[in-house]
Amino acid sequence: MIKASTFVSAFALVSVSAMVSLPVAASPLSRILAKSPLTPEDFDAMRAAEVALYSHADVGPGSSVKWSNPDSSAHGVVKVTRKSGGCLTLSHVAYPNGSASAREIDRKFCRGSNGAMLLSE
Repeated sequence: MIKASTFVSAFALVSVSAMVSLPVAASPLSRILAKSPLTPEDFDAMRAAEVALYSHADVGPGSSVKWSNPDSSAHGVVKVTRKSGGCLTLSHVAYPNGSASAREIDRKFCRGSNGAMLLSE
């Protein structure tokens, strides 16, 4: 298991779009963020876990990284569920505010022409 450290990333806010029951197209991101029980720091920790996974060349299905935010008691795990070509599908299971009720999201990242991993879905 790969350890991830928490760091700030504005891109982390995109994670919330699939963490709520509303479809992304139905509400602006700002409204979705306002309704999410996860904090921006929670998303930073989730994003750090994603980066820890896709930044390793030998990562594959089954690889996972746990994350936590002691300030909000939120925690979770990000797991690679599929690797195809230059793409990885990551499955998040997050427990906002230390809740026993999980929020789940799948995100797909693909390597762009510049070599960076980009959110695809």
